Amino acid sequence: MDKFSLIILVIIGVLIFRQFIPKEVNRFDFIGLPILALYKTYSGLPNTLTTSMLLELIILLLLGATIGHMQGLKTKVMYHDNKLSTVGGISYLIGLVVLIIGRFIIIFIFNFSSIMTAINGEESIVVELGQFLSGSGDWILWSTIAASTILYSFTLYKNHPEIRGYIKEQLKK
Repeated sequence: MDKFSLIILVIIGVLIFRQFIPKEVNRFDFIGLPILALYKTYSGLPNTLTTSMLLELIILLLLGATIGHMQGLKTKVMYHDNKLSTVGGISYLIGLVVLIIGRFIIIFIFNFSSIMTAINGEESIVVELGQFLSGSGDWILWSTIAASTILYSFTLYKNHPEIRGYIKEQLKK
């Protein structure tokens, strides 16, 4: 993982923990993060996608979109200190945990034979577990983040006129 990806993961970690306190709505959360995730997905795509990788991608996109939608439904939008703010709370964190667990289950299912080969000692278990934990690459992780953040933003946009006004204003700039 390069330094840029590590910095982005730290930023995402901070954004997650900020879900428990009212945080001012900003452009990065609703516009920047989805664009960044789409860029990282596109820039990391392999030249060819196998049927297995494509199926894994579709399942992870559906999982990410579902979690993002659920998080958007549970997020509270309010004014805090005269600033438009959101609070995701525990439901946001639970959604993230479900997303991570779901990702590992899907990766395990699609890499079962490689993992079993490593466990049986036919291959280096360290190499196989490294491939298992990294999945098909950073691009597939970013695609899941993109699906989740896009549906999260869209759900808030659809359900809260304050958010809709804010996003429209930011897109005009």
